[in-house]
Amino acid sequence: MRGKRRPFLILLLAAFLPAFTLLGGCVRAEAQKPEGQGTEGQAGTGFNTEDEVLAEAPGEQNEEGADGQEGQEPPEREIVDGKIRSFFTGEWIDAELGTKRPLAVMLNNTSAALPMSGISNASVIYECPVEGRITRWMGIFEDWEDLSRIGSVRSCRLYYLHFAQEFDAVYAHFGQASYAREALNSGDFDVLSGATAGIDSPATAMYDRISRPGKATEHTLYAFPSGIQKDIERKGFDMEMPEDYPGKFRFADAGETAEYEGYPEAVILKPGGTGGKNGFGGVKARFEYNPADRSYYRYTYGNPHVDELTGEQLAVANVIFQYCDGNVLDAKDYLHFASQSQGNRCTVFTNGKMIEGYWSNPGELGTPARYYEEDGQEITLNTGTTFICIIWNDYAQDVVIE
Repeated sequence: MRGKRRPFLILLLAAFLPAFTLLGGCVRAEAQKPEGQGTEGQAGTGFNTEDEVLAEAPGEQNEEGADGQEGQEPPEREIVDGKIRSFFTGEWIDAELGTKRPLAVMLNNTSAALPMSGISNASVIYECPVEGRITRWMGIFEDWEDLSRIGSVRSCRLYYLHFAQEFDAVYAHFGQASYAREALNSGDFDVLSGATAGIDSPATAMYDRISRPGKATEHTLYAFPSGIQKDIERKGFDMEMPEDYPGKFRFADAGETAEYEGYPEAVILKPGGTGGKNGFGGVKARFEYNPADRSYYRYTYGNPHVDELTGEQLAVANVIFQYCDGNVLDAKDYLHFASQSQGNRCTVFTNGKMIEGYWSNPGELGTPARYYEEDGQEITLNTGTTFICIIWNDYAQDVVIE
């Protein structure tokens, strides 16, 4: 995030949510409807688009999370033979690439829109529930310039914009819910917004449509790297990673594996179980661990989740279930999730093992969440892509781990 920082506030929901807002799980999910290309949702609800929604549950948060934690300050990164360890994968990458800010892109996860293009190049992937009780993805891309396209691109929800700030990412989207419009136009965030209703300064070069026979028009819009670079330059974004960026993950040392010997094994991960209103159940989200390559393979709607550009199934090194406080904002089932916590639960999966703990990032909006075991020791990830599932606390009981 560049520009003015927003302080982290713990607010009572009743202070600013509309009177008709109901707690999670109390609104009957509507069938997913095709979105327009402009602003979605209803404006004038009184929702504060700048301050974080965090329904504090006394006694449930880990008090240690409020203080500094061991491992929060990453070791100084060194350039060796033109390479540097990535903040986001722990892998050795070109130093020029590893010192630039990443790109966060909203991705369409509806069955009618799949397969995605470029997702296997993402360093980190977020999946969160959205209205209609399905999910939407956001990819954090360090290495995107050589891709032919990324997408299909979908619209913004405010909580994705907030999560993107943990990476100091430039945020790309096409369309937005009305709750996000003020933040997107504020100048407080570096955004590449599609030219849709309600956007003051759109990106004009990077978005275009391709022919996808049998697909609806809304599933044909992509981000093209040559245009991305033009829009970044036109907007004058500083793409150098700030020197004081604290990092988000702790990785195993180069050439080593975080074994977690003696921890419980976990082979099948279902963040939404077998159904329900949690979002993940609506897309039949599942990960299967393969010990041969120590990777978690993703399935969506019962099928392998394939990258259209490579033809290969998405596989990641780490999966994190990050439990968040969430709320329903209106009768159309638009949602919001708190991106900050002083000790909400998390479960980390790496090397076929399951590590229970909590996540914490008190302070300003955009402070990277870090992940800890219950004793306060920071969890070590293995190098490679990390997939973060934002689990709605109200539906934590739906999670299935085998």
